[in-house]
Amino acid sequence: MDPRRNPYNPGAGLRPAALAGRDDDIEAFEILADRAQNGLMSRSIVFSGLRGVGKTVLLSELAGRALERNWLVVQVEAEHTLPDHFSTAMAVELANAARRQGSWLTRATEKIRLALGSITSFQAAVGAEGVSLGFERIPGRADSGSIQVDLVDLAETVGAAAKEEGIGIAILIDEMQELTTEQMSAVCRSCHRAGQSALPWFVVGGGLPNLPTRLAEAESYAERLFDYRMVDRLADADAVFALVEPASAQQVAWEADAAQFLLDESSGYPYFLQQFGKTVWDAAAGPDTITLEDATIGIAEGQQQLDLGFYSSRWERATKAEREFLRAMAPDDGQPSRIADISDRLGKASSRSLGPARANLIGKGIVYGPEHGMIAYTVPGMADYVRRRDDE
Repeated sequence: MDPRRNPYNPGAGLRPAALAGRDDDIEAFEILADRAQNGLMSRSIVFSGLRGVGKTVLLSELAGRALERNWLVVQVEAEHTLPDHFSTAMAVELANAARRQGSWLTRATEKIRLALGSITSFQAAVGAEGVSLGFERIPGRADSGSIQVDLVDLAETVGAAAKEEGIGIAILIDEMQELTTEQMSAVCRSCHRAGQSALPWFVVGGGLPNLPTRLAEAESYAERLFDYRMVDRLADADAVFALVEPASAQQVAWEADAAQFLLDESSGYPYFLQQFGKTVWDAAAGPDTITLEDATIGIAEGQQQLDLGFYSSRWERATKAEREFLRAMAPDDGQPSRIADISDRLGKASSRSLGPARANLIGKGIVYGPEHGMIAYTVPGMADYVRRRDDE
């Protein structure tokens, strides 16, 4: 069928035509926002899950909803290879958010002037350039050079200005597990201070399943600071809707056995569903029906594309020793592996010798530690990919 009409969108952060299965998560944010605009406080929100389940899409959706409310919206992607990235990105995005509030620059009350001056001070302290608010720095506000101190200052000053205006601040942090311990502590402290002062400063984070543990390690009270929500594969009904509805909007129908085959092969993971949906559509003879034969051909093509991109991009970054580590995880079929079992499978006398490979794979975002003594792939289906490589 015509690829120009293909309604499926595989890709990092690309919004699917039908955003299914996330209504409860969206509603949680809408309740937070409504409460904030009524002067009531809520906990910030942290979403966690494997790669490919739609966390980035969800954060983008919530950012759009906050913008519709005229909130200050700050969107940052954490980057572990650039230690100063978080501070500079926060400074630039806060300044951009303030500029979008046109009345803040032309009708500046005392609280707004304090907020804009603090943002300017923060920009200068972290060396962020390119966005001028036209306000002088305020000495002693958000200019210490310590993110743990300065982010609290910003929560106080920007939060107070937003509260006066009847709006809120949404700080959306993607790949949040990549923040350093100091940066995570700063985020926690800013939310804690905002909550204590009843200020509408909220963080909405997204990251791997170990993110709640990382936050608790940064600040012991983090377990009470956030509403933790797991983002997982889609329930059957939601997966059916995400697959069938976009085609239906193009007057194309899926035969029941074709749809079921794709749903089984995707295991309900949103990224796989979009990838298989796209390649099946392109392979289908049409003109208005997708058959089981189409699905069989298209899913085989989709799996090849996943192997060449989604999986191989991670495999190729691993060294020989790290690949052996990944192979030793495969017998657990994608479930978390015990480090002791990996050591036995590799014939190591001690699991300590695995430390460098484990640390490097975590740093490369290929595995994560769900709990002490355990390790798991960050992407679903990686065990099958490793086995396919070995079979080939």
